[in-house]
Amino acid sequence: MKFDIGILQMAQDLAAHASSRQSIISQNIANADTPGYKARDTASFAETFAANAATRPARAGHIVFDTQAGVTESAAFSAESPNGNTVSIEDQMVRAAEVRHQHDLALGIYGKSVDILRAGMGRIR
Repeated sequence: MKFDIGILQMAQDLAAHASSRQSIISQNIANADTPGYKARDTASFAETFAANAATRPARAGHIVFDTQAGVTESAAFSAESPNGNTVSIEDQMVRAAEVRHQHDLALGIYGKSVDILRAGMGRIR
């Protein structure tokens, strides 16, 4: 019996995207005082998932979810300092909160999906 459950794969992809985005945000914050550093961010999860779904083969596991594909420069409006740095700590903290929400959502989806599978098998926590 094959368990090819798309919602679990999507939850895994959302968690991977959140992890990748958090890594980029932490690099931005670490370089907040570096002259000339340009703030970066990834494409939204919807864009990244759609791009990966279009190239995903029929057999699962052949292509790894590519979270680094959509990394671009992204700065808050008027965030550039006189030394050329475009990192705004406030903007990065807002983005970090969005990432935490995405990660919590992924964990919630995964947990509820597993609960539904267990209930279907007659095993409720």
